[in-house]
Amino acid sequence: MIEMLVDLFAKFTPEEMREIQDDDLADRIDSILVLEAVSGTLNDLTPEQMAIFNASVEGK
Repeated sequence: MIEMLVDLFAKFTPEEMREIQDDDLADRIDSILVLEAVSGTLNDLTPEQMAIFNASVEGK
């Protein structure tokens, strides 16, 4: 996960990275980690479970 984050943020220049507030950077990293964790979980769902998940997401 650390390597993925390093690769992702390597696309920013040092100046761009310095402009991101610490709280904003932490929020971005947290969102990325949550997305990665959820996407990995979704891979393990059966087609029925996936349909239930999709229905609940569409309803929100």
